[in-house]
Amino acid sequence: MHADWQHLVTATQLVVALDLDGTLIPFAPTPQEARIDGDSAALIAGLAALPGVTVGVISGRPRDLVDDLPPRFPTVKFAAEHGVWRCSNGVWEASLAPIPQLDEVQASLAVLAAKHPGAIVERKSCSVCLHWRSVAPDHHDVVSAAAEVIVDEWLETHQLLERLPVMEALEVRHRGAHKGGALNWLRQHGPPGAPLLAIGDDITDEDMFVSLRDHDVGILVAQHPRRTQASLRLPSISSVHKFLRWLIDARQHQPTIGPEELVVARGPKLPAEARLLVASNRLPAVPSTDRKREVGGLVSALIPALTEQSGIWLGWSGAERDPGLRLRVEDGEAFTRAQFDYPLTWRERFYAGFCNQSLWPLLHAFLGRVRYVDDEWACYVDANRAYAQLVMQAAGTGSDVWVQDFHLMLVGRELRRGGHRGRTGFYLHVPFPPLDVFETMPWASEVMAALLEFDLIGLQGARWFDNFMQTARGLLGTDAEARAKDRVRVIPVGIDPDRFADEALGTMNDELGSFEAMLGGRKLLLGVDRLDYSKGIPERLEAFARLLERYPEWRGQVSFVQVSVPTRSEVLEYAELRGKVESLVGRINGAFGEADWTPVRYLYRSYDQSTLARLYRIAAVGLVTPLRDGMNLVAKEYVAAQDPDDPGVLVLSKFCGAAERMTLALLTNPYHVDGVAADLDTALRMPREERVARHGALRAVVWKETASAWSKDFLEAMRA
Repeated sequence: MHADWQHLVTATQLVVALDLDGTLIPFAPTPQEARIDGDSAALIAGLAALPGVTVGVISGRPRDLVDDLPPRFPTVKFAAEHGVWRCSNGVWEASLAPIPQLDEVQASLAVLAAKHPGAIVERKSCSVCLHWRSVAPDHHDVVSAAAEVIVDEWLETHQLLERLPVMEALEVRHRGAHKGGALNWLRQHGPPGAPLLAIGDDITDEDMFVSLRDHDVGILVAQHPRRTQASLRLPSISSVHKFLRWLIDARQHQPTIGPEELVVARGPKLPAEARLLVASNRLPAVPSTDRKREVGGLVSALIPALTEQSGIWLGWSGAERDPGLRLRVEDGEAFTRAQFDYPLTWRERFYAGFCNQSLWPLLHAFLGRVRYVDDEWACYVDANRAYAQLVMQAAGTGSDVWVQDFHLMLVGRELRRGGHRGRTGFYLHVPFPPLDVFETMPWASEVMAALLEFDLIGLQGARWFDNFMQTARGLLGTDAEARAKDRVRVIPVGIDPDRFADEALGTMNDELGSFEAMLGGRKLLLGVDRLDYSKGIPERLEAFARLLERYPEWRGQVSFVQVSVPTRSEVLEYAELRGKVESLVGRINGAFGEADWTPVRYLYRSYDQSTLARLYRIAAVGLVTPLRDGMNLVAKEYVAAQDPDDPGVLVLSKFCGAAERMTLALLTNPYHVDGVAADLDTALRMPREERVARHGALRAVVWKETASAWSKDFLEAMRA
């Protein structure tokens, strides 16, 4: 994207894309009060009258607030609602169908808005926006934090939509409803090859800036420098007017003074010498200190290493764009973030397709759920090659690169092919299956050979190590097995146990209501999982029902709470799993429940770590029974949160990595319903002395194999 503006004057043809509110006209208390007249109207008309200039106005406003503009400016193209509605030659067309499901989140945001005078909920065809510009300033953080909780929970089951923070507002929109798409539409209506000028002020306008090409110019309207993909900056609306007046005069060959207020936008740069780059499929969210955003275990484990070594974390932004794969760099407090958008169709073919419907079930040994599609495999290869190229673009060919998880198993090979000379490591956070499972994948030998291009491969447990060795030998022979022995290490992932121990001591917050009152002195059995078939939630519910059936003395004396975090709801199997779990909960409560006792409380939502830590603390039994899991950190979180003087009992599946080290948990077979029921009875009856002894041994493991120890051990092994 161009940082010079001179060619905007000399180019025979030019396309101009303008935002409205905050760019051409000031914000008003309500969108209806923001009028386009006077100098703003004259500038639009003046630009549109220039020979060779195509003008488009790309706004986030609802269409009904833009409807009056096409008759006033008949040669100008208009896009409303971030491009959902588009108007050319006076005819409006919709690029996306309306989304009636937005009624749900609109209603929830309306309840929030009613509590804060001045807050407005604005509904559009494919989005809902909560504005708090007119709310008392000292309430802004409260409104925005509450809105994020409402929206994020709703989005867990609506994967076609996304949350977008805008100026003093928060918007939920269709992933395809963005100004980048509208910009490409406008480009198609201009002369082929004409340079494009885009001017905007909001975060939504970054979608325009990231869609610009090498000869285009993006101008951010902001008083102070900030993170942006625009190449230039103007400080105010009045300076935009001056700039556009200058552009009109200059293209009419009238004497004019240059745009003095136009400055180069401050753009984050990649570290000059990044010693370490971490690559993962998805880039982690930016931690927010003012709202105390949760930082996941992987992030907290890697931040020290990235900080010490001027490191970069590279990953997918979560968006699809045409053409995509343009690297964007963002300075962070602890490390540099480098992100990019997928090209169109990659979310479906690479992520939802091959990663989640081929590799995920394969690696967890659920062959009945595996599918192999040639086109999705081809996209997996393309995506891994693109990640490798972006790694070298971000950090050069000499940096150390640590690749995370099964989405990127070919990146080591692609780095070598691209001339990368630095050390490379790969960590698999999920299980590695036996040979007879892995070789069902048509490309098994190619994937194994690519994995062995990494200098170090980290696995969660000895069981997965043995499977890896057997598979390397079976697919590629004894030489490959020898290479694998040189490269593969068991380095188990951990948590930050001190944090969980501290947070477990807090008081129960409003999110869970009067939770202890609900228990009424009963013992709590607790399960916490993503809603995934690998976690064994239906089997766990069946085992709890069998406990109540075979050991009737526990009826009315225990309550089972299952927290299921929504995930991958766009995949049919996960929607079916949710229905199965909810049906089981209803059946158990119908069969055993009484007027004053509901056996199962099912919570289909996510909670922050501090809330979970307090739940862990009061649970007499932590039920962690995945059918297959690489490690399962819930087991370690549960142990860390317990009272050492009166701890609960961890009932742990023998088929997860955690079971290898946490041998004094009550190990169980989740496939054996009667066996799990018997183990639950044992756990509930376990005397305090035995609970304390078991917990002491488990606690030693959790505090030894921490997240920071995992990161340190891996990097030391990679560089040895």
